[in-house]
Amino acid sequence: MCSPILCITVLIVLLCGTTSGAQHSPTNTTLAYPKQRGAAYDYTTLVRNQTTRADGVVEMFRVAWSGYVTYAFPHDQLRPQSNNYTDPFNGWGVTAIDALDTAIIMEQTDIVTFILDYVPSINFTRTNTPEPTVVSLFETNIRYLGGMLSAYDLLKGPFAHLGVDESKVDVLLAQSQSLADALKFAFDTPTGIPVNRIFLENHTFSDIAQMADGTQTAGLAELGTLVLEWQRLSDLTGDPSYGNLAQKAETYFLTPSIEVWPGLTGGNFSTQTGEILDAYGGWTSGNDSAYEYLIKMYVYDPDRYALYGDRFAQAVNSTIAHLLSHPSSRPDLTVAAVFAGTQTQNESDSLSCFMGGSFILGSSALQRPEWLPVGLDLAEWCANGYRYAASGIGPTLYSWDTDELANPNNTNQTDLYSRAGWFIPLNYYAAGQAPEAVESWYYAYQATGDQYWRDVAWRYTLDLNRTQRVESGFAAVLNVLEVEGGGNGVNMQSFLLAEVFKYMFLVQSENKGEWDVLHGGENGEKKNCFVYNTEAHPVRVAAKNPV
Repeated sequence: MCSPILCITVLIVLLCGTTSGAQHSPTNTTLAYPKQRGAAYDYTTLVRNQTTRADGVVEMFRVAWSGYVTYAFPHDQLRPQSNNYTDPFNGWGVTAIDALDTAIIMEQTDIVTFILDYVPSINFTRTNTPEPTVVSLFETNIRYLGGMLSAYDLLKGPFAHLGVDESKVDVLLAQSQSLADALKFAFDTPTGIPVNRIFLENHTFSDIAQMADGTQTAGLAELGTLVLEWQRLSDLTGDPSYGNLAQKAETYFLTPSIEVWPGLTGGNFSTQTGEILDAYGGWTSGNDSAYEYLIKMYVYDPDRYALYGDRFAQAVNSTIAHLLSHPSSRPDLTVAAVFAGTQTQNESDSLSCFMGGSFILGSSALQRPEWLPVGLDLAEWCANGYRYAASGIGPTLYSWDTDELANPNNTNQTDLYSRAGWFIPLNYYAAGQAPEAVESWYYAYQATGDQYWRDVAWRYTLDLNRTQRVESGFAAVLNVLEVEGGGNGVNMQSFLLAEVFKYMFLVQSENKGEWDVLHGGENGEKKNCFVYNTEAHPVRVAAKNPV
């Protein structure tokens, strides 16, 4: 069922019941800008008023929040079709914490106040589930620690005008420290590389990532996606121990035991020796955010973290030299392959859609203008992915491997590949709440000011609202190749409120400020006073001279 705001304001695009933007027929309308219409899309009919668009995203956010707080709070996530809940993230109310800084940026003060009143009640020393459950250090860090630190920085800074009780804001930092104290035993390994899966109640490690010989392992993203939050906590509290823990773990990626190409490593590390145990990698799931945090730590403080910038530059240059690929049916498109040793594999996933944004950020921060067009090309790959999926929702998995396409299970997608440059392997058609594409479109708009990226993001917003809005919230679609999505899944992910709606709002909103990436500084320079963690939680940079 459609939202009142979106249905009224975009009636001309038939939000409530027709095909996605990929299937609109071209019109004779004069183009407002050169890319407003293309072979597979037509953005000329989209509502042009930016305030209307931003308000539409706020309405969707509030619908999701209302469903969550009515049927799931204080549990982790809403199951919107059954009006029930699930607790996959420790039972501490992850949707509330993930949603907090989005509510702040949207200035939804009633929601902000509600969540702030809840934060002091969380006991981070134990899971709030019937039986102790395994805690993911990675997920807990990016969602809870990142969410609280971000809200603290925003409410102490550009959103202080919301008039929130200072004592409630201070609790955010105190609870962040309590959470880190509860988690830090995870780093108690011979190398300091943390074990990701842990039990809080008795300070033990899960054996989920343990090898047959007893060696505990850590994925690249697991060890490389901690340093921003833990260093920010140290800088805010004056206690260097938190940052030191994360920095020690990071050294095994910054100065690795072996590389496939400069800056690019395998994705599995021994917590006993720091040795890299494989040669499989790329910018996809399991590795992605470790590369993302290289440039973001440089942006956070280029004086202290110049090495992070150097390593990011090496990774980008190696990617350009070895991983960039052009599908045989669409050589105009650019995408990054994965690798197994020095052999590349023509496949990727939706999580890698963050790459465009990271290349764009790196281009500006490190003054490497030659990376900007590559970043825009990577953002376009994902825009193309969304517009050629009949639902308007991009797939979870992409392949452009023609040998794999010849498999009898995939030949029904031959026509799709000829038009789109990709097909979906393994019959994995479900998708729907991934934020990485709209994240890159936001960076692309901030860097270029090109209305095209706002329109790409708005088309996705309309299609998400059309296909995923169910009962009390939103749920992912089961088949992106069906116009109506082929039904819906079970859960409403917390990152829908943390990331998707935030980036959808930021790219459309005319209310720009220092919380925006690549915000206009003096003399029109693009500067970053805040840097966004991988869950889209912005923290204030420590840089004396922001880049």
